[in-house]
Amino acid sequence: MTTVNEDHLSSQQARSLAVSAQGLDVKSSFSSTRLDIRHLRWAFKRFGVLQIDAVNAIARSHLLVLRARLGGSHDGLSTLLDRAAYEQRELTEYWCHEASFLPVQDLPLFGWRMQRAENGELWKGIRQFVSENPKFVKQIEDYVRENGPVSAGELQKKPKDRPWWGWSDSKIALEWLFWIGKVSTSKRKNFTRFYDLSEKVLPSPVLEESLSEVEAQTELIRRAAGHLGVGAAEDLVDYFRLPKLEGKQRVRELVENNELLQVEVEDWNRPGYIQADTKFTTANSKSVLLSPFDPLVWFRPRAERLFRFKYRLEIYVPAKKRVHGYYVLPFLHNNDLCARVDVRADTKNGVLHVPAAHAEVSELELAAVESLATELQSLASWRNLEEVKVGQRGNLARQLKRVIAK
Repeated sequence: MTTVNEDHLSSQQARSLAVSAQGLDVKSSFSSTRLDIRHLRWAFKRFGVLQIDAVNAIARSHLLVLRARLGGSHDGLSTLLDRAAYEQRELTEYWCHEASFLPVQDLPLFGWRMQRAENGELWKGIRQFVSENPKFVKQIEDYVRENGPVSAGELQKKPKDRPWWGWSDSKIALEWLFWIGKVSTSKRKNFTRFYDLSEKVLPSPVLEESLSEVEAQTELIRRAAGHLGVGAAEDLVDYFRLPKLEGKQRVRELVENNELLQVEVEDWNRPGYIQADTKFTTANSKSVLLSPFDPLVWFRPRAERLFRFKYRLEIYVPAKKRVHGYYVLPFLHNNDLCARVDVRADTKNGVLHVPAAHAEVSELELAAVESLATELQSLASWRNLEEVKVGQRGNLARQLKRVIAK
């Protein structure tokens, strides 16, 4: 292991750094399926924030991200995450990248975002509603104070089933209170969020700690560099969704302070940045399927620059116009995103359907196809499904089907 002090990285070195930083290298694999809070802490040290997404074609995205690093079982990971967030309070929810889990002690790093939201810097629809309905928003806050934890759905009716207010209005008010830090997620039930006052949910030191915008943004850029391994300025800024101009200014300041090093990366048309104390060792990735919202690929320009992998989630594309499928998982193998598969869990019949499978090259090596077949079978088992059925679509479908049938 050596310290990176060169001003040039090959594409393979960049990929190795990225994979290792995210805990997706072979050396980070866990042999035991008996996971506990220590494993979860380890994972959050690697990626910092865990994006939450409601789509459940195969499993919730956050569970797929954890599976790629920790293994375990679907139900085990779900229980472990819920316990950490809603019982032990080691994790909480906030808008960090998108809606995300994060370590509760890191919440003060986003206090500036709460303040900006309170000053009107958030989605136009919420901002306009709050400015036009301040009394209503206060009424919602008071109701949560007296009756929390509550869900938006519970605010549709008064006691005795008399109409109170529309669900959409109450949801907007709750989201506003969540953005500005007045309420937090107390629990989830069937993925429904229940809100309560933040002082009832979060420890006092977290609520009392205060950082300036510059201090917080600088630390977030510093952490983004560690989570990414290597990234362009826009990659670092996007990781925690910082304001672009200010985020890039924080990058420049960290370079001037010799905390970040600027490097030339092979085939990149812009500078890359690494932490000054980065240790480089050749790392090889696991062979694993990634969530569309895995931090390794969630910023599509970086995924294309780093892996030459052009990725578009086609959930909202009409079925007939989809190129690769509805819910497509990239396949990480040998430090490369070499294939992608459309997947769907049929829990009723115990089948993992793979309607389409595409290789990134015209002919994928047999070892890679075999690794993908093994990973699909592992994913099925993780989801308590008994069978993998590969469809007809894609240049990899026929070969993949033959390998699975062996």
